Amino acid sequence: MMSVLTVFIDALKPESVEHMEFLNSFNNKARVKTELPSYSNTCHASMYTGVYPERHKHFFIWKYSPTTSPFKVFLKLRLHKVIHDIRIKYLLYAARCKLRFGIVPYGYLFFARHTLDYWVNFDFETVKFWGSPDMYVGEYPTIFKILDKARVEYQVIWKPKGSLNKINVKSPPYPFTYIFIGRIDPATHIYGQEHPKTREILLQIDSVIERVYLNFENIYGNDFFFLVFSDHGQTEIGERVNLYSYFESNGRDLNNYLHFLDSCYARFWFRNDKEKEEVEEVLNKLDDKGFILTENIMKKHKAKIPTDYGELIFYLEPPYVFDVVNPKAICMHGYLPDHPDLDGVCVANRKIKSPYIKLEDITPSILQALGLEIPDYMDGEPIWR
Repeated sequence: MMSVLTVFIDALKPESVEHMEFLNSFNNKARVKTELPSYSNTCHASMYTGVYPERHKHFFIWKYSPTTSPFKVFLKLRLHKVIHDIRIKYLLYAARCKLRFGIVPYGYLFFARHTLDYWVNFDFETVKFWGSPDMYVGEYPTIFKILDKARVEYQVIWKPKGSLNKINVKSPPYPFTYIFIGRIDPATHIYGQEHPKTREILLQIDSVIERVYLNFENIYGNDFFFLVFSDHGQTEIGERVNLYSYFESNGRDLNNYLHFLDSCYARFWFRNDKEKEEVEEVLNKLDDKGFILTENIMKKHKAKIPTDYGELIFYLEPPYVFDVVNPKAICMHGYLPDHPDLDGVCVANRKIKSPYIKLEDITPSILQALGLEIPDYMDGEPIWR
């Protein structure tokens, strides 16, 4: 079995590889088409399972699910009657999520303007640590579960943030080594990928990749697979949209409708047809900035979104975002895959058969490199020529 070294770099744009001397020295490169939406949880579900979003059904972070909401306890304690301070609400948010999920998910700003009794409509759509061998996304096993079942040893090095100095690969390496590097995404949100601070991080990552690669080369020569990829890029923010003010200017109160605002998506659930008509009437006047997602748009991107994520979903085109986004952010992702700025990148030490690949191609490519059978249900294909 040939050894495989895979490095994932969250939000790395194809153009930024030019600033990474070692990584740019490889001739085999391709652009990666991202998902609808180009949020990490959707992208990761696709790249770890090899199936389209319409099948793994893993989309936004938060979904409508009042029966399973972790915040129901706030109603029982009647905290929504007395707590309105944004800082205290954050402490409650962080504590409840940490207790329930083991992490504090990104997204408090989306909740901050709402009272605690509004929160009870939503549950966090998450999974355990992606590298866990018992991981499934819906009915589909991840690459790690597949390797575990095939009794293939692997190492996962998880660096979503912080120093890269402690990235050390077992020697000799297991057949599959996976390194997750998450530092570029938050840096790009705040600075962009052209900023000196982001460039400095790119150089640090490039140095780490070179060190690990040369270690593999010393052990295996050229007889191993090397694959670096990202899930999406980012594009600059031009204007923040206050949907509450927009509804008010059109004679409606957005707070009267059950909704959830993501960076560039407004999602709605309705009690009756009249509510839907009222919301559509207002949103259709925003057609210079975005549009309501239709069945055809979702079908085009293999991403039919279930109603627990939204009965109606309004999408903002770049460069617009809703004003719930971190006010310090200058770049964003989440937009449709049609925009080239949202492309990810793939770099390898083997020839790639196409200038564009899909995120669903990653898992089949790893399985083929390891000499394992690719399950028939996968939508992706190996990228190797």
